[in-house]
Amino acid sequence: PSPGLSASNGVSVQNLPVEMPKPSKVNQALAGMTAMLLSATGLPVRLTCAPHPAGACRATKKHSSVKEGRKVSKKVTPSESEQVVRRYLEELRGAPADEDCIICMEKLASPSGYSDTCECKTIKPDAVGQLTKCQHAFHLLCVLAMYANGNKDGSLQCPSCKTIYGEKTGTQPKGKMEVSTFTQSLPGHQDCGTIQIVYSISRGMQGPEHPNPGTPYTARGFPGTVTFPITRRAERSWIC
Repeated sequence: PSPGLSASNGVSVQNLPVEMPKPSKVNQALAGMTAMLLSATGLPVRLTCAPHPAGACRATKKHSSVKEGRKVSKKVTPSESEQVVRRYLEELRGAPADEDCIICMEKLASPSGYSDTCECKTIKPDAVGQLTKCQHAFHLLCVLAMYANGNKDGSLQCPSCKTIYGEKTGTQPKGKMEVSTFTQSLPGHQDCGTIQIVYSISRGMQGPEHPNPGTPYTARGFPGTVTFPITRRAERSWIC
């Protein structure tokens, strides 16, 4: 407590510094009522605001940067199917006026026939692309729809000339092939040896390239064994 002040009746009143969270009329009124209650109990005091260090009462204003106020546009990321289409086709600036798209049977200068059923945020309905090897042109949305209805193995096949782009794997499940040769001859081929091939495919779960992804499948009839004589024709086929 700081040194007090002498009142008119000769009673010394002590100054009691009090820290107020926020100076307001309500806090000042509460401080006055507290002082009156303490004086009534025989403890005459005067509540005063505690001194604050220099610069402590400065109001801090948060300056929002211009970058925070700007709306950042989200970049649309192409799907895996769209990336495959973009990988093997080059988009043309001008579509041939009299040429048809053999997938949707519409003019290349017109929007794709799959524009209502194939949703895509990065390919426009009238976008036309040309395959890099065979140079055949189609609507990009048509090629996207064709790929989406296929095996989705990362490869494309031109619907016009059947040129394959990428590695075509098909839908056959993974398996194992064991090859063995024997000196014994098969009936009708006494002067030839025998080649035996054993195919083994185990049961498993269908993947995204299969008709029903996530559904289990069983491989009936496996392991399967094939035997044939080692003739000159068979040797040429085996070497190839």
